[in-house]
Amino acid sequence: MAKVSVLNVAVLENPSPFHSPFRFEISFECSEALADDLEWKIIYVGSAESEEFDQILDSVLVGPVP
Repeated sequence: MAKVSVLNVAVLENPSPFHSPFRFEISFECSEALADDLEWKIIYVGSAESEEFDQILDSVLVGPVP
């Protein structure tokens, strides 16, 4: 069983101007305390065939997560 379950992801201010920052509201629950921070990444998938073309657009650390 997963330690973290994503309950909902809402894209805020959609549509928005091109230069606006990404804004999401992510609801999740943890089944147990996490020893490290939780890292969320926004990844542009350039090709379904290979991770070679994936691009990390942004990332953020959240923690501590009880």
